[in-house]
Amino acid sequence: MQEWRRRLACGVALFFIPWVTSARSEIRVALVDGQIEIAGLTTEAMDAMEAGATRVRVSVGPDAPAILGEYRVAGGRLYFQPMFPFDPGREYIVRVDGGGEPFFATVALPARDLVPTTIVEHIYPSTDTLPENQLKFYIHFSAPMAGGDGLVFVKLLDDNGEQVIDPFLPLGNAFWGRNHRRYTVFFDPGRVKRGILPNEEMGRPILEGRRYVLVVDPTWRDAEGQPLAEPFRKEFIAGPPDETPIDPKMWTLISPRAETREPLTVDFPEPLDRAVLARTLAVENVDGEIEISRDETRWSLIPEKPWQAGTYHLIALTILEDLAGNQIGKPFEVDVFTRVDSPDDVTDTHRVPFVVRD
Repeated sequence: MQEWRRRLACGVALFFIPWVTSARSEIRVALVDGQIEIAGLTTEAMDAMEAGATRVRVSVGPDAPAILGEYRVAGGRLYFQPMFPFDPGREYIVRVDGGGEPFFATVALPARDLVPTTIVEHIYPSTDTLPENQLKFYIHFSAPMAGGDGLVFVKLLDDNGEQVIDPFLPLGNAFWGRNHRRYTVFFDPGRVKRGILPNEEMGRPILEGRRYVLVVDPTWRDAEGQPLAEPFRKEFIAGPPDETPIDPKMWTLISPRAETREPLTVDFPEPLDRAVLARTLAVENVDGEIEISRDETRWSLIPEKPWQAGTYHLIALTILEDLAGNQIGKPFEVDVFTRVDSPDDVTDTHRVPFVVRD
């Protein structure tokens, strides 16, 4: 028999074949190599495909639209190739009409093994001692997460195991990173900053000397709709409040040697905000790879090309922050709606010279 095929058009996935079999039970339907195979039709039926006496329809349900695709006849069998691949785990209904009662069959590909794999990789700050006026946490995931309000999956427990009431800024949809692998949890700035009504009425969310646990609920779903593979807890103790502006004079620069790709290393006397640090410190006219380590108290730049002897400048945007939101030269004042990874409109800088010697 000559092989032929027809493309289904106009959104109607119906193909018509007159069929005669010695017994209806001899019609066999299977899903093979991503296509539906129908066997058991007589030679006469296969030769008369265009007569229209028999109708075959593929769908995901009795009332669902027919699936678009292509069919062909080969080796005495009818094959249906969908325009888009069949979904693993989903059942498809094949209906054959040729006079009398219709014939139905259900086919499906094996379901994927949907084992949750996404985890919380890290919560910043890394240190386990945070200032009483701590401003925010960054939750980093191993894969993109679903959008929406993440605060429903985060809670803060005190050293009695009690949940801290309303510690966070209730704008949970606003603080996703661009790739949905980082979520920022802000403490309510009105409770953190002194002299503001929420602070006076409720006090700070965390208090010096007490221990806390930030808990991430594993029911938080990733972009594939799967829950987290495991819960995550970050334990920390609250230290004294930090209300001192950042002073670059307190930084220690360790200069590299000329004609090497040794890193320039900058050590800070306190942990700094990791996301802001990654975007606000650079060496003028030098490209390279940035590393942040030692609980966010060290910043390093490994240059793409060997250093040349001479004077260089470390450039710091003045919006650089410590854990309490204090910036270079000024204490905490924050617009929480400014993206931490988009300081493009900031032009105020602080320059720190250093020398590379032979």
